Amino acid sequence: MKRFFFCILAAAVCVAGLSALEWPADTQKFLRLFGQRIGENTFEQGLTFEDVTAVRAADDGILLIALDKKYGTGSFPSTLGNALIFLHDDGLQTVYGNLDANAVFLSRVTTESNAVIGRTGNSGWGKPNDLIFQVSDSQKKVYINPLLLLPSVNDKIAPQIQNVVLINEQNTAFQMNGQKTVRQGSYELYADISDTASQGGLSFSPFRITIFVNGTNIRTIPFETIAEKDGDSYLGNTAFTDTLLYRRKNELYLGKIILNRGKSDILITARDITGNEKSERFTIQVD
Repeated sequence: MKRFFFCILAAAVCVAGLSALEWPADTQKFLRLFGQRIGENTFEQGLTFEDVTAVRAADDGILLIALDKKYGTGSFPSTLGNALIFLHDDGLQTVYGNLDANAVFLSRVTTESNAVIGRTGNSGWGKPNDLIFQVSDSQKKVYINPLLLLPSVNDKIAPQIQNVVLINEQNTAFQMNGQKTVRQGSYELYADISDTASQGGLSFSPFRITIFVNGTNIRTIPFETIAEKDGDSYLGNTAFTDTLLYRRKNELYLGKIILNRGKSDILITARDITGNEKSERFTIQVD
């Protein structure tokens, strides 16, 4: 690949302007983005594109595996259906799933960036002509958000932050809009945070969420990598699994916070991959 991924990740504030991969589809019409919940205890580990016909190689590579849904394998999720996995110079792998039964890349073992490598079908988990696209690092055992490496998307709409809720240890919920006072103690913080690339379009997970309490950054939730350990999938270098992050319907779990007596300022910031940002601030009296 043209740039090594983890150098890009180290400079995440500049990521949106860099690219190391080409688009695997001729349309950037997304159905799901990285880190979204797609089922019970399951993160979206890549991107899912809608209404794709031709599937293109995202970079120069060597065919590693051609999966056939009839036979399956224990190495990759069965939800891929017919799939092609390519190995690239820096050790990263790109995965193309939900391919047509005839889209098996056996005529040669190498491909060039942007070359057509197959057609979509209805062999994987999803609708006909969806394309499942993933990027992984087998050595570090992580899935990488492909949007970190693909060309910048055209998105000028900031994420939305709604329905911010504090829940105390007695399971009492406090809606932050209009809430003036709470008792000191430990609270779980939740919010409905979503992003969209076009007005009236589908809602997606954001790229990064940051929580500040009284000016201190207490937590950052990055939708950059997913690591698997002991049968669970973890978002980035956090302890957030799918089950934990999406434990309440229509709201994201943002972690626990401790509120001490006095005035507390809570700031939640959500950012998308192109740098659009939205913040919501709440000031409450803690008794």
